[in-house]
Amino acid sequence: MPRSKEDAFPQRHLGITPCPEHAGAEGAVQALADKAARYLDLGGIEKMMAPCASEPEAPRPERQGAEDAVRIGILKDAAFQFYYAENLEALTRCGAQLVEINALTATELPQLDGLYIGGGFPETSAGALSANASFRASLKRAAEVGLPIYAECGGLIYLGESMVLGDEVFPLVGIFPVRFGLMKKPQAHGYTVLKVEGQNPYYPEGIEIKGHEFRYSRVEEWAGEAGQLALRMERGVGFVGGRDGLVFMNVLALYTHIHALGTTSWAPALVARAREHRAVLG
Repeated sequence: MPRSKEDAFPQRHLGITPCPEHAGAEGAVQALADKAARYLDLGGIEKMMAPCASEPEAPRPERQGAEDAVRIGILKDAAFQFYYAENLEALTRCGAQLVEINALTATELPQLDGLYIGGGFPETSAGALSANASFRASLKRAAEVGLPIYAECGGLIYLGESMVLGDEVFPLVGIFPVRFGLMKKPQAHGYTVLKVEGQNPYYPEGIEIKGHEFRYSRVEEWAGEAGQLALRMERGVGFVGGRDGLVFMNVLALYTHIHALGTTSWAPALVARAREHRAVLG
């Protein structure tokens, strides 16, 4: 495979420029595909591939039919784009109808039974996220009436009070009184192990959760105490003080990313809270 004269996907912090932020992404993928077809024996590679062992699936609770599906929103845009496909598949298997939402352009949160905010790059879209005040306000109102929300890394930042980039401060959703900043070097990078020690909407106390964290952001200001966080870090950095997992009503926000095949209780718990919330609101 000959060396390319330029990067098909230019590098930046946290790796390559993601497709949603790369105007030439479609052409780059096609160019790489053409090069692979020309220089690699794809048929030979396929013959050498060993079959993959089946992985455990998240439990499938009993469902009463399509009408019983709960609506779980997924923020999916240039700012929030890091989702394991298996996580979304697990939610669907457990009875969720996934609703994709663009936090940069939507004027308000649609009618939902739950919300999942994954990771991404809120720092590269901080201006647009902050400017969309009506959407931020609608999300905060939904959290205050008990909407189940699970947020990871970039999602955690978005639910904070603000983010500082250089000399600018960008107001965010404001569910948690946290100000985040962005550093030039990684602040956490690697696998995590967390012990659930406090009440939260999704994980029973006493269990262990495994995941990973990779971020350049850090907590600049937070008036709370480490004991208020629901999870203790046995491995990894977490939010502050060796802990992670901010809780507000039915909201849990943490720096750690989990994978549904490794944390099989996650998807059923989020769908169950969503179904309970729908029942409460009638």
